[in-house]
Amino acid sequence: MRGWLVIAASTLACACATGTASDDSSSDSGAPRDGTVDAPKNDSGCPTGYTGAGCSNCVGGFHKCGTECHQDNANTPDAGCTTGCGAPCATPQNATATCTTNGQCDFTCNTSFDKTDGGCDCPSGTMLCGSTCQQCCIDSDCVGHQTCNGGTCQGCQSGWGDCNNDTNDGCETHLSSTSNCGSCGHSCCSSLCGCGFLGLGGESCNANGNSFSCGC
Repeated sequence: MRGWLVIAASTLACACATGTASDDSSSDSGAPRDGTVDAPKNDSGCPTGYTGAGCSNCVGGFHKCGTECHQDNANTPDAGCTTGCGAPCATPQNATATCTTNGQCDFTCNTSFDKTDGGCDCPSGTMLCGSTCQQCCIDSDCVGHQTCNGGTCQGCQSGWGDCNNDTNDGCETHLSSTSNCGSCGHSCCSSLCGCGFLGLGGESCNANGNSFSCGC
């Protein structure tokens, strides 16, 4: 009788030892599957680059593009800087695109332009002349036959002079008279021919294009 019990116990032990293992966490549905082992998962259970509740946030080294997490770019304007979403940084007129130290698109204005929220504007009191901001662009921007030189009204156009030394009316005198011939205060009466008799028959102020000189 004792021999029979030993044989039965041994047979039962062998049957248990040769059974299959069960992994009750191997299925996404929660149902156990025998003989399988789950693949490793990250701590949050989110796809690469995602974290937080509902995997709605981005981990370090990734940034949001719409609702998706994209890997950070190189910090260059052509790549949209670090946090860009595929398109280069926009470049306002008269500016150069740049990146901030934290990876945002930015821009710097060309020389003589002031930076504003919308782009680069000429400072108050100046205007756009070619590609730079100046106080004037052409001679007609100036009053009283002045010339535009380096963005400022200075000097007189050919044939004109500032004979009253008043910058408010610019170059008001046409240098074609015998008392202001070719330059302010240059009188033809002091020349070789003089002013003649009672101003008749004397030297006159003669024109040569926009230049004037005394002549008999």
